[in-house]
Formats: sequence, C-alpha cells, structure tokens
Amino acid sequence: MTLKRALIVDDSKSARVILSRLLEKHDLAVETRESAEGALEYLEQNRPDVIFMDHVMSGMDGLSALQLIKKDPLIASIPVLMYTSQDGVVYADAAKASGADGVLPKQMATSDITDALIKFKVIPARPASVIAADRTEAAHAAVALMPALGPTDVRQIVEPLLRDQGSELRRYIGHEFEALATKLSADMARRIESAAADIVHRLAPPPPAPPPRPWALIGGLFAACAVMAVFGVCLLRYQGEVVGLRATIDRQSVALATSSASVSSVTTDPWPGERHPLGFGEAPFTPARIAQLSNWLGTLEQHGFVGTARIVVSLSDYCLTGNPGEGFSIAPVELPISACDLRGSPPDDMRPTAEREPTAVKTLLAALDARTHGEIRAEVVYAKASGYPPLGGTAGQWNAAAAQGHILEFIAQARTH
Repeated sequence: MTLKRALIVDDSKSARVILSRLLEKHDLAVETRESAEGALEYLEQNRPDVIFMDHVMSGMDGLSALQLIKKDPLIASIPVLMYTSQDGVVYADAAKASGADGVLPKQMATSDITDALIKFKVIPARPASVIAADRTEAAHAAVALMPALGPTDVRQIVEPLLRDQGSELRRYIGHEFEALATKLSADMARRIESAAADIVHRLAPPPPAPPPRPWALIGGLFAACAVMAVFGVCLLRYQGEVVGLRATIDRQSVALATSSASVSSVTTDPWPGERHPLGFGEAPFTPARIAQLSNWLGTLEQHGFVGTARIVVSLSDYCLTGNPGEGFSIAPVELPISACDLRGSPPDDMRPTAEREPTAVKTLLAALDARTHGEIRAEVVYAKASGYPPLGGTAGQWNAAAAQGHILEFIAQARTH
C-alpha cells in the first residue's frame, strides 16, 4: 500500500520537526521545505496529498505562496492548511479568501490535525465506537494523573509551551516591524524629496518680465543675489561631506605613512581580529559584545584600515536530548551520538531577524560607512560550523567540537588594490 504524502513548509526547523512527528503517527510520508520558494519548486515535480503552510516566513510569505498554488490548475486541488500564531477572524478570512482549505493555530493539537486529515480524506475516518473508547481511555488517564500533578509539575508542562509561543510571537512582531520600517523609510524619502523641490522652487527667481531700460541694473543685481543665495545653501549642505573627505584624506595619509615605514620588511603583520565563544542558545549580539565590536571597528578606523570588516557568526548543531513539548538540553557525555533526540540548536533556529542583526549593530555599521565614505565596508555573515567527529563517537565528543565552532569572530581583510 502506497503511503499518503504530506508537505510541510516552515522556516523554523523546530516547528518542522514537531509537525513531522505528529504527521508520521498517522503513517504519512513527510517532506519538508524551509521556504515558500522551495515548496513551489518541489511542487513542479511532486504531488503531495496535503500541504501544511506557515504564514510568516523569510522571503515569500505563506499567503503569497498559497495564491500561486491555487492559480495553477495542476496543483490547485491539493488541500492547503494554513497555520499561524495570529488569532482572530481577520486572518482566517484573509487566508480563506486566498484559497486556504483550512486554518489551524500554530500550537495545533493532535485532534486538530486528525480532524483535518479525515476531512480531506488523507486518512480514513475512525468508527464511532473507537473514538468513544479513545475518549473514555483519555478521560480515565487524565483522572488518574491529576492527583499526581503538583505546582512543580504544572510549571514544567506550561513553561515550555509559553517559551515556544513567545518565540513565535517575537518572530512575527519582528517581521511586522521590519515591514513597517521599510514603509516609513519610503514615505519619509518621498516627503524629503517633495520638501526639497518646494524649497528650490521658492529660491529660484521668477521669470523676469521685460523691464523698462532704467530697471535693467536692478534686475541684474537681483539675479546675482539669488545665485549667491543658492551657492550659500549648497556650501552649507556639502560642508559636512568636505569635513568627512578631509578626515578620509588624513586617514589615508596615516595608512600611507605606515606602509612606507614597513616597505623594507618582507612580511607585514595582519590586521587584528577577535574571537568570542558563544554558549548553547546564547544570542550573538548582547550589549557587551556590541561594545566590543564598536571598539574593534574604532581601532581599525583610527589606524587607517581600508577594506572589509567581516563579523562572522558560526552556529553549531549540538547533540541534544528531550522533546519539543518539554524542551531540549545538552546530552550526557557518555551517550552515543546515534542516540541523540536532535542534532541542532532550536534557540538559534527560532531566533527572530531583529535579534540576528539588532538595530544597534545596523546603526553602528551605517555610521562607520558614512564616516569613511565606504573605505571600511562592514558586514554581518552567518555560517554553519564544521569539524564534527564521526557519528560513531559520543555526545561529549560531538558537543566539544560544537562548542569550539560556536563562535563570534571579527575578521579584517585589507583591500589589496
């Protein structure tokens, strides 16, 4: 018997793992994609029986992908179930208007998935007698467990759920804030351009009417005054850039003097870099590290550096034990690598865009670019760490290698031409 197939589209690795395990309990073959673009490419050659689509994702969002799917007659009949952390009727109506066959909450229950799969005939409906027996068994199990649940037990159950919900909410809010900031920036640019055009219009002299001969001298004086006024405005406008260019010339002079002093040596010392280890789940850009980054960039600028200042965040996959509901933790050192419940880093996978490159870091790099007129080009790069031991080793060996590669590096690469 051929297994029915399900496609999960979500940019959160942890969310894909959790939903995959829930669907595999219904004997479904599960395929996953981390972007809407990847899902559309997959659907060019494959026809799953059902699609689970997240709403907020990097790149194309879920609603846009849904509209493209429903416009294609070859795949429009595939049921698409949207899920999101948003609540309310407004989002549900928008999703259904775009063609969604169903809308589920982000923290969906097993019963929500089962009912949806039965509704769209992905799995067969269960007899009423089996459903009643399952409900009776679940009720008896709940009654048996309730007396054993104390405050500590309840806290252990609720806190992971609250953390997951908080992470999804932060990711959604970051996405919405970025969209709002882009819109406000475009609107501000239009307003500034309109105001500048109005000022120029007001400063420009009106077209002169043919004056009587005695007024020719007065007209010439007025035109000369207008030209002087425009010249003064331009001079004030570009005074800051002149000062910046002068600072650039001074900095290049320092760099040239440094290069001349060391021209007789065969080799030169490389520009200084820094290396900062990161703990499991630790955010790369804390206030203290942003201060270290600022000091390092200031040192490069002071010594006349010209080139690329690269801020590299290397993320490792750790050997973890646990489950999505209760959370994951570092595995015991003696545990075989093959017995790990997950090799990854859920805190890094679910970290929102606003924490990956905070506003303070963007402001710092933009100010550096403006001061140096692009001679120091700073960029933030995310990379996956490597150098793990073979899979036949222990969790301790694996996590030791992961800790070595989980770092924040400041690398200066001087321009060679």
